[in-house]
Amino acid sequence: MTIFRDTLLLIKSIGLPGLIEGEGNLPINDLSILQLAELNKIPLFFLESLRILEKYPPFEIQLSRYRDKQRKTLNLIAMVSGLIEESGIHYTIFKTLKPFPYTPSDIDILLRSKSDLASIVQILMKRGFKPLNRGLYGLNMFSIEYGINIDITTEIAVAGLIYLPKNLVFEHVNIVKINGFRVRTLKYHAEIVVAAAHSLYKEQMYTLSDYYTFALHFDQFKAAQELARQAYVVPALDVALCLTNTITSAILGSKDVSAMSHEDIDGDVMKKVLDSHLNFPLKYDISTLFRLFSRKLLEDQSFRESLPSFLKSMFTMDFYKHAVSHIVRQSY
Repeated sequence: MTIFRDTLLLIKSIGLPGLIEGEGNLPINDLSILQLAELNKIPLFFLESLRILEKYPPFEIQLSRYRDKQRKTLNLIAMVSGLIEESGIHYTIFKTLKPFPYTPSDIDILLRSKSDLASIVQILMKRGFKPLNRGLYGLNMFSIEYGINIDITTEIAVAGLIYLPKNLVFEHVNIVKINGFRVRTLKYHAEIVVAAAHSLYKEQMYTLSDYYTFALHFDQFKAAQELARQAYVVPALDVALCLTNTITSAILGSKDVSAMSHEDIDGDVMKKVLDSHLNFPLKYDISTLFRLFSRKLLEDQSFRESLPSFLKSMFTMDFYKHAVSHIVRQSY
């Protein structure tokens, strides 16, 4: 197992807040590590960690930019949640709030009912939002005021394949306060499951954002494992937790974050994943994806029932554009 230098420096500079302090004797003197943090969707987390270490001056311009984006994102979440709450629409924010300083690429909203999609679009258009791409289960909207996209969906799916049952997900909604507004989001253990399934089935990639999502919620693993079993995404959770433990042990030298026992884990799959160079973002190889998607197809009725939608999407140009993008991209 080979771990790349910049990956080592990035993770060691952050450490594991609450368990392992970031190291203050690292040669962090160029932009390459910040660029790696950006690919892994943790630039603000990295820059805030440098500020805490004090020995290294953070990249002040970049830190200010990411802090401003985080502020705008939270303001937008609060505003949109307030509008939806007033309308009585059942929703939850998911894949958006993390247990560390975070600047998401967009805000993800899941709707309980497909019939509410048109209503929320009208509500947001009245506030100056611009509709963008429409998909099988939802659409993207752009806030001109905040410069941020909102992804509204009625199913948790990829290319028409529903990989998580939304009715089950909605059983694990939590309410938090952001800027004084009630915001419906997912409980920590549910966010772990969503992150694991999203990483494997939709993005086919594991980032350091995923790592810290799992590692900082390690006390939620038992509840997450039960939800994963009900949602037929145990392999996704197993792979994610195995990678999380490997990073914590191999790079941070700690076994404090221990995953649950993986009785159903596919040993051949994990060997193939861990035998690769651990440079992040880590792309899952084709044989691993084929094996785990096939298992999902056999076990999950909802996944099978959405297969016709997937086959239909294969006859569109967007499908092939996204497929090529998945193959050549470095991050998502």
